[in-house]
Amino acid sequence: MTSSSINIPLTIIKAFSIWIIFQIAFYWGGAVGPLLPQSMKAIVFGGSLSLFVYFLTKVYLRTDTLTMGDLGMTLSPGSWMRFSLSLVVGMAFFGAFFVAYLLFTPVKIVPILEPNYLNTIFVSLLSFVMLGVMEELVFRGYFMKKLETAIGIRGAIYLTSIAFGLYHGITIDSITGPAIWGLLYAVLAYWSKGLAIPIGFHIGANYIQALFSQKEKWVSGLWNFDVTQQSTLFTIEQVTLMNQLALLTLAIFLVEYYLRKVRPKQEQ
Repeated sequence: MTSSSINIPLTIIKAFSIWIIFQIAFYWGGAVGPLLPQSMKAIVFGGSLSLFVYFLTKVYLRTDTLTMGDLGMTLSPGSWMRFSLSLVVGMAFFGAFFVAYLLFTPVKIVPILEPNYLNTIFVSLLSFVMLGVMEELVFRGYFMKKLETAIGIRGAIYLTSIAFGLYHGITIDSITGPAIWGLLYAVLAYWSKGLAIPIGFHIGANYIQALFSQKEKWVSGLWNFDVTQQSTLFTIEQVTLMNQLALLTLAIFLVEYYLRKVRPKQEQ
């Protein structure tokens, strides 16, 4: 057995170990969560774990050939602009899924009575900034780039995306939902050679969900969805399936297009 064949499984183990350590910290932090005010839970939880993952990554890099720049974890002059634009695009992109429900299913938007505007607009935005940074640092940072050195980009994207789904729960919904979004975030990280765009896009998608009361574990919303008795072209379940298939198709197309068209040009 050659040294290179031995190094491959060791590299995979090292890549997965940073995710495992994060999961342990995540669940330990969840035990502390109930002690925090609801409005501050995501900010403190996401912020502290983001710092933990950042410094844990630096520890890993002390015995690695990868650098923070290789992981896309360094700021450049255009990082804030890319982040801001991708946040808006992420909100619009996820909003398109909600529009599909409004157009084709018996769903309507209902405003929340006496909403907490400060909490929903500002606190929730800061909350999902912290949570989005945390998740992208873990799954599209060292974990993905280290796996790439052992099994290639395609394998790294798909494996970390599955891990991203399972992190949201060991259920089928985690694979048909978050895991597919993980493919999109991963290819954005590779395409842009950094984390600013996937972080912004990720936060934007979560924030639009929060505004429509889809993230009540962390924050309250401004609007909610209600089901009417009207007859519509499709059911909610049918549109959900179509949205998932459309997202999966788009994500796989972007991954394969990147690998076959974009990456070869970048290497020239």
